Amino acid sequence: MNDFSPLRDIPILIGSFFVLTAAVGVLRFPDLYTRLHASSKLVTLGSAGIFLGAALELTEAAAFTRLAAILLFQFLTTPLSAYLIAQAAYLRALPPA
Repeated sequence: MNDFSPLRDIPILIGSFFVLTAAVGVLRFPDLYTRLHASSKLVTLGSAGIFLGAALELTEAAAFTRLAAILLFQFLTTPLSAYLIAQAAYLRALPPA
């Protein structure tokens, strides 16, 4: 049983690597600002790879459109929410490590 499709599996593996790297960064980095940077940037890139791999596998146009809309929404909201969290921490005088 060989179900390896490079067009689908390579973007998913790259996206999974980015998500795993984000999890390691959240655990290892010393303060909120660096943890927030790791989680927001790498999870966004990782989910882009995973969604791209899933979209390339699906043949229906409606599914591809939904995945593209979800990805666009995530690219718009994740950096904005990370910025607002960092700004709130800065205004509360949370010092970086």
